[in-house]
Amino acid sequence: MEDSYVLQLTGKKFSDIYLCYCGYADCEPGHSFGPSVRPNYLIHYILKGKGTYRTGGKEYRLEAGYGFLIEPRIQTFYQADLAEPWSYIWIGFDGSNAGKYLDDAGLNRHHPVFKCGYKEELKRIVFDMLKNNISTTTHRFLLQSLILSILLHYRTEKTPTYFRQWNLSKIITPSQSM
Repeated sequence: MEDSYVLQLTGKKFSDIYLCYCGYADCEPGHSFGPSVRPNYLIHYILKGKGTYRTGGKEYRLEAGYGFLIEPRIQTFYQADLAEPWSYIWIGFDGSNAGKYLDDAGLNRHHPVFKCGYKEELKRIVFDMLKNNISTTTHRFLLQSLILSILLHYRTEKTPTYFRQWNLSKIITPSQSM
């Protein structure tokens, strides 16, 4: 039996991007979903194990450290490996600028698969989302910050190392200071 935890939200506080649902699943061998079409964006990030993701006529064999994007109104299928089934976290979201924010992070239908080394951080963020399941304004603001934090982690992973480690002391030397 699959072990999973899910947070499903109703109503929305924000319009540019907002969380619809999120969760965690420890899949059984061969567990699959689809072929299916989703009404919103959905990102899965693999914590351990392996599986297959199909979209746009392409098939991707993925393992821990990789993730995949499901876009609205696009048919997809994914399945856990028979020998090493995957465990993953997911976030479902939508909004008037969700596609643009994903594109800014380097994720779109032309690049639906990504590698991200922030496994523990992403897992913590989704588990924080799952814990904050009270529908108050304060919790909605917190969930909003967490979804943006996830996009920041994906974007930071795509940013060249020299930019991530940029330090003003390397640009302004003591002799140049005023």
